[in-house]
Amino acid sequence: MFLYFLTPNKMREVFIICVIGLLIGLSATLLNKENAIAEVNQQQGFYLFVDSKPKADYDFLGTVKFSFGFSTQYQSVRDGLIKKARKKFPDGDGIIFYFNNGGIDKADVIKFGK
Repeated sequence: MFLYFLTPNKMREVFIICVIGLLIGLSATLLNKENAIAEVNQQQGFYLFVDSKPKADYDFLGTVKFSFGFSTQYQSVRDGLIKKARKKFPDGDGIIFYFNNGGIDKADVIKFGK
């Protein structure tokens, strides 16, 4: 309603300020999304996601759990999960790891969409 009382020059100024604000907000959103993009390691044919999830579309194939001995070292647990995942889901493309201190470590095996 207050726009009714503005002159054409003032309306133009209000419009320009709104457009600039919109562009600033949009650019900040785009910059934040670019910060979330990363390159992931690949091992034994799987893309490895630790404390992260892929941005690309994917299908969930299943979960594998770590039950190999008593080792709690990251590399041996990771390699055990990868080996189990490759055997159970040979068509999988990636693994999303969930490491649990003092609990059962597991990994979700995924297949990327086409």
